[in-house]
Amino acid sequence: MMNYKRILVAVDGSQGSRYALEDAVNLVKGTTTRLDVLRVLDLNTLEYGGAGVALDGERIYEIEQEAEQEMLRLRKEIVEEKGLDDSQVYVHLRFGNPKRIIAREFPQEYKSNLIVLGYTGRNFIERVMMGSVAAYVTREALCDVLTCKGNNETK
Repeated sequence: MMNYKRILVAVDGSQGSRYALEDAVNLVKGTTTRLDVLRVLDLNTLEYGGAGVALDGERIYEIEQEAEQEMLRLRKEIVEEKGLDDSQVYVHLRFGNPKRIIAREFPQEYKSNLIVLGYTGRNFIERVMMGSVAAYVTREALCDVLTCKGNNETK
């Protein structure tokens, strides 16, 4: 492995992001590398049941609190079950456009030198309408990108 000091792994609850997290943990294990686990909530895609109804402030707050609790649970799991040192693992929650935040904003702010992400968390229609986050990040990232497909033959 190259001399990566700060690895960013983007998670969204999809199977692809679970593979990415697993690979990122394995890259960090036994090193002094910092692992930043990032979840980006895109308010443009958060709506009631896909009906196009905008969320009110209270519901956005609830979503944020749920996501924050999930990220803290994930951090605890990484430290306790995956064996990383407590000082290596940081979790982050952001609101905004996942493509821009993962590819540019977060790596610039936190000096990430590797981004690890799952190949896809969206279905075909969503990829056609909004584009693949993985494809965008691979093209536009400020640092190296490792895209994990999670093929069953290799896992």
